[in-house]
Amino acid sequence: MRQLHRARRAVVVATVATLALTAAACTAPTTAEPSTPSGDTTIGMNQLQYLGTHNSYKRQPSAWLILLLKLGAAAFPGLAGQGLDPAQIDYGHRPLTDQLDSGLRSFELDVWADPTGGRFAKPLAAQFLGQPYPTGMDAPGFKVFHIPEVDYLATCPTLDACLTEMRHWSDAHPGHLPITIDIELEQDALPAPFDVTPIQQFDAPTLDSLDAEIRSALGDRLITPDDVRGSAPDLRTAVTRPGSGGGWPSVHDSRGRFLFFMDNPGTLPLRYLDGHPSGAGRVMFTSDGFDRPDAAVLKVNEPGDGSGIAALVRQGFLVRTRADADVVSPGVDRAAALSSGAQMVDSDFPKGEPQAGTGYVVSFPTRVQARCNPVNTTPMTCTAAAAVEPTSRPPS
Repeated sequence: MRQLHRARRAVVVATVATLALTAAACTAPTTAEPSTPSGDTTIGMNQLQYLGTHNSYKRQPSAWLILLLKLGAAAFPGLAGQGLDPAQIDYGHRPLTDQLDSGLRSFELDVWADPTGGRFAKPLAAQFLGQPYPTGMDAPGFKVFHIPEVDYLATCPTLDACLTEMRHWSDAHPGHLPITIDIELEQDALPAPFDVTPIQQFDAPTLDSLDAEIRSALGDRLITPDDVRGSAPDLRTAVTRPGSGGGWPSVHDSRGRFLFFMDNPGTLPLRYLDGHPSGAGRVMFTSDGFDRPDAAVLKVNEPGDGSGIAALVRQGFLVRTRADADVVSPGVDRAAALSSGAQMVDSDFPKGEPQAGTGYVVSFPTRVQARCNPVNTTPMTCTAAAAVEPTSRPPS
């Protein structure tokens, strides 16, 4: 009976929070939004909160593919628990340029290694359904998509294409707020009977190649671990101890720039850091080093009640969380994620992409999807004008 009461109370709380946030998201600002940034030299980039997308590159699967997966799930019930639940992949996003235009500043890319090219050019589902193969998959290089053989459609199928698109947008919008990109390195094969393509592991040379590709596209725009560490002994010290010789750049100094972090836990970040203590010389931050010297960006996908994330934010860490992890029934985590102070709050239903039927969306009522962080850090002098971007464009 006690569990039943708890469940009912959780439903009521989630419902009230969802209705309140939906109303806030749909309400126009009460005052005119500033059109010129100001006050952004006195606050760090960690003192804003940015909205973004989960699986930002993902295109909507075809109806035929979803039907095929439903039949497969019926024949192999265990597949749903291994990421192949058709209901949980039946969504997609607009091209990255459109998302950037809508004000989003946080993104996630799933990256697969393909050093010889063509590894993912002929997905099993496309062959079975007689559908066109994805484009851009033949040349060597890192590929971007969700699940091999099955959920393979992307608005930018290669990492180079994704980064080039973002670079072009950045060139056309000087003064934009920093863009954070969560790179999830994918190297797990699918379960049988879908494990037909051998997967390249991210060994040391492959990780070096990944860094080189990111530098090639955005080298002069990057915020790297070296930039944040400064003269501090390590990243943790740099972001948690003011006056240590390092720290997050100001919002002003981070405009027009990109910050990358590795989504993966476990052995991959340790391999990436091998020979690069505290990320020295590397492009990406790690995100699992809660107790390590390389801790600066931390991933906490499940916000809980938000208090754990708030504590990390107050210490000086940059935190990424998700407002929704269930595509079918989102909304339970939205209120906690937004109030937690996590600087990067990602959703599958951002501004301009509400869930069909329910209208569920995660958005701010501003042109740029960023705001002063709701969790105070020291010093906290943020005003709304610090979170805006210039409205004027350079002459063409």
